[in-house]
Amino acid sequence: MRRSKGQGRGVLWMAVIASALVNTGARAQEPKAAERVQTVPLGLTSHEFSGDKVFGVYVPTKFGGELTIKASTGSVEEIKGPDGRVRTNGQEVGSNQQGWYTFKVTGATEPYTVETTFVQVGQSARKPWNFYYWPTKADAIHEPWAGGNARVDSRVNPMSDDIQVIPYGAYVAPGQDIIRAGPNGLLESFVGPGDDSTWFPNEYDDLTFRGKDGTIYATPSPMLKYDQIFNSSARSFEAANSQNQDIQRWPGHCLGGAIASISFNEPTPAPNSGITRDELKALWAELGENHLNHQIGDYATDIPPGPPRPGFDACDRHVPRFHAMLETHIRGQRQNLLGNLRAFPPRGTTSEVWNHGIGKYTATYHAIPGKGERAVRLEVVLEANSGSCINGQDDKPRVNNYEYTLVYGLDGKIDETNPGTSDWISVGGECLYAPLNLLEVAHSRWQGHNPMITEANVRALDMANGGGGAGFYSRRLAGGTPNFRPVASYEAGRAPMFARGDTNNDAPRGRGFFGGLFGFGR
Repeated sequence: MRRSKGQGRGVLWMAVIASALVNTGARAQEPKAAERVQTVPLGLTSHEFSGDKVFGVYVPTKFGGELTIKASTGSVEEIKGPDGRVRTNGQEVGSNQQGWYTFKVTGATEPYTVETTFVQVGQSARKPWNFYYWPTKADAIHEPWAGGNARVDSRVNPMSDDIQVIPYGAYVAPGQDIIRAGPNGLLESFVGPGDDSTWFPNEYDDLTFRGKDGTIYATPSPMLKYDQIFNSSARSFEAANSQNQDIQRWPGHCLGGAIASISFNEPTPAPNSGITRDELKALWAELGENHLNHQIGDYATDIPPGPPRPGFDACDRHVPRFHAMLETHIRGQRQNLLGNLRAFPPRGTTSEVWNHGIGKYTATYHAIPGKGERAVRLEVVLEANSGSCINGQDDKPRVNNYEYTLVYGLDGKIDETNPGTSDWISVGGECLYAPLNLLEVAHSRWQGHNPMITEANVRALDMANGGGGAGFYSRRLAGGTPNFRPVASYEAGRAPMFARGDTNNDAPRGRGFFGGLFGFGR
């Protein structure tokens, strides 16, 4: 019989396999007589068999998965694992069951093929919720990115604290800021004909925003509402201390949002609070944004961006550690992980930081002909949460595809002692590069850079995470939902907030231990 390219490594004696199929004291049923076992590769199709046969296929991982066996004609029977127990075709094999699986094909009336499929799904106990990353970039009037006249057409309103970056009538490049919000964080100037304005929801917004055409839009206002519930000045502190004025950088609260999303139940605003779910998530994101307050356990980090390609590249040696994190934590312990998954297609750059909560992956296994049973090629679909979900938009996971090879040890764990044998072949889906890291968040202290936002107050507003009890919050809202006032009214007569100069806004990006782990920014 001629052997196809994907058919495996030939035949074994059933008695030999039976003696090897021992796990935790259980022994496979001994054959009545020595039978030849035709080995077939995992995740491939083998061709040109005839008659009743016994087959063997090797499952390399101890973390389990679903094994499915198909024959083009005839019946697949008696799928037995290393413990000798009969398995149901297409169902979970169980943990600590790495090794040889035997099965029979009987009743075939013509030459047939045998196809094996092994799929492992890892899913955390708590699904990471989608969030919005709440950028710190100040609102601005700017030259249009396309179709502008290359001149400044807007004058700053002398009644505001807005900052005129480029003088009226001067030359200006496409997209360049002309007028930016001042220390109060609010853009109050009118947009001149020929210019444009940019607004992204941020934590220190007012209740409304005026568009280029004068239309007034309602805006999320997490810190302004928080201030009026708890009689604080968190909004003005945030505006004075966290504004980023660089149009080339858009840092925000994606680190805090991502860690909160894997640590807490999805927030539910307390009755009468007037806080929306997005605004409540913003407050948790602020509490989680201080990277010094998070303790990291296990990790894979400092992975080069690549992009990976077939054959040798700098990403290859990181494959074993990366996939071991997925198997150990998401599949084995049902934990969420934190990861900087880098930029989106099609125009993302290697320096972009996109922190996400990661709670699910699907790995499809394929043997590598000629490399031994424990060498596999994996197609991995990684599901992370969205960091751009607000008002119900983009309420779906980010899906990244990775393909790489690795080798398992006899114990069913990934062999990390010789990473040079791996090959990170490609990335796809919603990613352009290899991720910077995967991190286990072992412990967190919830206090961000804004001292007026406290964990106790935010919990009081969150019915899903400890809220609804007695105390200041309950007394404050006893009369119903607050009648929230705009910044000009609420902050009238209050002393202006000055930047204290010790926030993390200008912290070095991606340097040192925490920089390499977290990758500050988005």
